[in-house]
Amino acid sequence: MRAGIVSRTDSDGSVELTKEIIAYLEDQEIEVSVETDTALALELQNHNTNLQDLDGDFIITVGGDGTILKTAMEMKNPETPLFGVNMGRRGFLAEIQPYEYPEAIQSYLQGEYTIEENLKVRSWGLNMDDAFPDALNELLIACSLPSKMLLTRLSVDHEHITDIQADGIIFSTPAGSTAYNMSAGGAIVAPGVPGFSLTAICPYSYFNSIVVPPESTVTIELLKPRSDAVAIVDGRHYIPLKPLSVIEATVSENKANFIRFKPFYTRIRRRIFHLRTE
Repeated sequence: MRAGIVSRTDSDGSVELTKEIIAYLEDQEIEVSVETDTALALELQNHNTNLQDLDGDFIITVGGDGTILKTAMEMKNPETPLFGVNMGRRGFLAEIQPYEYPEAIQSYLQGEYTIEENLKVRSWGLNMDDAFPDALNELLIACSLPSKMLLTRLSVDHEHITDIQADGIIFSTPAGSTAYNMSAGGAIVAPGVPGFSLTAICPYSYFNSIVVPPESTVTIELLKPRSDAVAIVDGRHYIPLKPLSVIEATVSENKANFIRFKPFYTRIRRRIFHLRTE
């Protein structure tokens, strides 16, 4: 069995925990490949693998949700199952707490887990050369200047919904519905629900949010001729947009798979409402 491992490298706690996890995996006779920046932080010489080449039966991330989003965007096989150990503040995608990793690894080895399949967003700009990277959490369209509002036209399957002034538009997956989407007033969507949330940020209208089927194509047109904007994929990848740009988004053929040991609603209770009864 082979495992890859990626750590947040600007956190001493994450690096030390990663060192422990690698030793534990090797004690279980699991072959470990370590992502390049993680290997440098650990001063390892023989485990060095670029993230774009990292693969295995599963990949462990040690950090917060940002570490998972980076790994999901760049790893070799986008559908390799991810095993998230949370060293972040909220860590909704990263299910395992640091003290739980030995028990979780044993549960994985014994087959006591489920694979949670998550949709991704595929998006592109009309008359732009390249498609955007797939989003695991969300595609955000916002004004380049935070003090300015966007005027956009929203359409689903070429059917005009509304023209709206807002600080931005979020097109989120079920996995991303508990992130920026939720903060902007969008609904939480369970992972098994086939749909995407289209949510306006601080809209100057009655429109706030709508859930659309995954096979739909959402079109976001920028209507102000003098307003520059930016598309941001998972908070990591920034694409400048010219005035009057047209962005389209739909479901990606790629999916993200997470190794899960607890039900979705338990994670909701523990992470979002901060309640623990177990």
